[in-house]
Amino acid sequence: MGPYWKFQVGGLSRRAFLVQTGAAAALLKGGLRVPLAFAQEPVPGKERLIVRSGRPLNLETPLRELTSWLTPTDRFFVRNNYDAPALDATQWTLQVEGEVDRPLTLRLDDLKKLEPVTQVVTLECAGNGRGFHTPKASGIQWERGAVGTAGWGGVRLADILRMAGVRPAGRHVALDGADKPPSPAAPDFIRSVPIWKALEPHTMVAFEMNGQPLPPLHGFPARVVVPGWIGSASVKWITHIRVIRDEFDGPFMKRSYRAPRAEDEKETYSLQSLEVKSVILQPADGQQVPAGSVTVAGWAWAGEGELAGVDVSTDGGQSWKPAGLVGEQHRYAWRGWEYAWEAKAGQHTVMARATDSYGRIQPPQPKWNPLGYRWNVIHAVRVTVG
Repeated sequence: MGPYWKFQVGGLSRRAFLVQTGAAAALLKGGLRVPLAFAQEPVPGKERLIVRSGRPLNLETPLRELTSWLTPTDRFFVRNNYDAPALDATQWTLQVEGEVDRPLTLRLDDLKKLEPVTQVVTLECAGNGRGFHTPKASGIQWERGAVGTAGWGGVRLADILRMAGVRPAGRHVALDGADKPPSPAAPDFIRSVPIWKALEPHTMVAFEMNGQPLPPLHGFPARVVVPGWIGSASVKWITHIRVIRDEFDGPFMKRSYRAPRAEDEKETYSLQSLEVKSVILQPADGQQVPAGSVTVAGWAWAGEGELAGVDVSTDGGQSWKPAGLVGEQHRYAWRGWEYAWEAKAGQHTVMARATDSYGRIQPPQPKWNPLGYRWNVIHAVRVTVG
């Protein structure tokens, strides 16, 4: 790999971490009630990110900031459905109840007595790319940067559930965080996952991000990480885990985070796995490069599938050639890819498409849906050579 790929495993420096968490804590006083007038102003500790909404706070990472395999915490996107809560780790508890033999009340110290798990996982908002839909789809108008990869530290959710003793009737696990609706009429944000995914050894309750305690905006003191699934499954500020018989019957399962089925658009399903996707980071859209050897590079990921490969076109999709996969490989993390292009003078459209182990491949055209989910159209950039 060339110097373009910066392998960062240590997360933030101590000073940067303190700056970020201190600034975030100040914002969190009063439940992160950032006024709408503040919506276009940089957020302390997240100055490089694009503010997509001020309340609740939603921040997107520009593609130019995603140059390292591990996304530095200060550049990691933020997705909130409600205002982030201000929590005291010494008072925080995790309740485990429902279809279990032994309901539990756990503190952070109790979790830390379990076998530790560290892993690298890519998280992506289900609406990443929504801003490109025509006609416009409702929701936060993300472009390509509602995605990031971090090193997460914590414990397996399966170990917690085994402590509680899941009953045979328990087929789903509902996850509820401490974020509160803005009014009594608004529903609580609760998502559920099937028991098989909850017991999958990569699914975890995390209390560290990039080697440091979780920052407030990313779920302090603990959050769930559900690898390979849409970001909303990885509930932040987790306080309640309830084992239930069926998929949770709430609006964030029954109305939001759903898409039409391919075989019958009148029927919708609850989103689970991320789509297979790739992005081009270099050259950037509109960039001018000299003729000769040019490295085309980016990231690719595949959700529940495994990344099988990335193809690159430098002639607007008329022909395709395989790129090389480079750098670290982890089950649920994005992978770097590179393609050596002998560029000739002129205007070029460079494209990248990823394929996964299920045979899914990025499509050339979007599949529109009212909520703007599942955007994984082939990424194309315009490049001037010479």
